[in-house]
Amino acid sequence: MLQLDDLDKTILELLQKNGRASHVEIARQLKVGHTRVRDHILRMEEAGVITGYRAVINPQVLGYGIHCAILVEVDQQHNFDTFVEDLMAMDEVVEVVNLTGEYDVIIRIWTHDLAHLRDVLYNKIGTLPAHVRTLSNMVLDHRQKHLGI
Repeated sequence: MLQLDDLDKTILELLQKNGRASHVEIARQLKVGHTRVRDHILRMEEAGVITGYRAVINPQVLGYGIHCAILVEVDQQHNFDTFVEDLMAMDEVVEVVNLTGEYDVIIRIWTHDLAHLRDVLYNKIGTLPAHVRTLSNMVLDHRQKHLGI
């Protein structure tokens, strides 16, 4: 496990807020040299602390108005990894989390409308061989924060 110093932690906080910030911008904010920032970022990338940078897309602006969290019970006689791969291949699925408890998986999906949601539930998820039962929940509000380092 990589030991993070205070500079690493501050750099991570800044990158979580703005992944597009340049080394120079970060260095300016922290009042340190940009090569020092670059070296810290490279070390964290090589250690697997930073695994990538990506655009965060607003699904609602693209016409996806329904956000749903679906709990799924999986038939243990089927290959679980194949089931997850099948889910991840669906355009509407944005997250699959393996759980303990009564249900095995929670899936977060976005659909355009209720007809689209019904199609995903009945004609996509519901037809997978490992699917036993689902419990669908409409997401009313979603707040997410970055990991405190």
